[in-house]
Amino acid sequence: MPVAPPIPAGPPSPAHHTLGRNLPVAIAVGVALAALFLGTLFLHPVAFLTFIAAMVTLGLLELDRAFRSKELRPVTPVALGAGLLLVFGTYASGSSAQSVVVALVVVGAGAGAVVRRGGETPLRSLSLTCLMVLWVPFLASYIGLLLARPQGEWFVMATVALTVSSDIGAFAIGSRFGRHKLAPHVSPAKSWEGFAGGLGTALLLAVLVTANVPGFTVITALALAVGVCVAATVGDLAESMVKRDLGVKDLGGLLPGHGGIMERADAIIFALPAAHLLLLALGS
Repeated sequence: MPVAPPIPAGPPSPAHHTLGRNLPVAIAVGVALAALFLGTLFLHPVAFLTFIAAMVTLGLLELDRAFRSKELRPVTPVALGAGLLLVFGTYASGSSAQSVVVALVVVGAGAGAVVRRGGETPLRSLSLTCLMVLWVPFLASYIGLLLARPQGEWFVMATVALTVSSDIGAFAIGSRFGRHKLAPHVSPAKSWEGFAGGLGTALLLAVLVTANVPGFTVITALALAVGVCVAATVGDLAESMVKRDLGVKDLGGLLPGHGGIMERADAIIFALPAAHLLLLALGS
């Protein structure tokens, strides 16, 4: 009796399409970062600043790697040293430490750019080093000024919480309803609808939660929400501009599901000086 030929297998089922990242892993990493942030914040200022210094160092190393992949060579040791001085010095000595460290960076980076070898022009090396310092540790050092206030941990937490809530609201609304591009030549994914969603989310959190946090009133909470939302958006666009110029998708890949440290910190480090200056202007 003849054996029937085997039935040919059909075409393979289409692969399942994802949103581009492992969501459970991304959530787990986000929760771990939040736990480290809050745990050290309410444990002791030195523990918290050590955590921030570690994040700043990793962010600078990400930038160094991204630059060097394009044959750009900053004087990274100067940037790393400035990062530590800025984070701890600003908390201990205030804004005067920022001025001193920035002056030292210009001198140190200039000297390093002149004496180093490797084909990089001194002007470009100096410019890259100053960009690294002013973008990451200088902006991040404003967290020390917020922390140094009476009940400073609440000012730090409020600033970061409003920034994160703005980012979540912008993504949720923008991904669903975004039609009008905010800055199409820099970040095509960002929309005015997303910005409005982020602002609305931050304002809602400000009224329901931040206004009841020690040191805040409804007015200061609402003002802070607006300020950090605008600053966070500028921070996102600034990083997108750098990544587009370098031709990279992410500046790093240390955090599974998120990208690198800079992908998580780009909005927050712009929000920190905005929060400090806004609170000063309001007399808080």
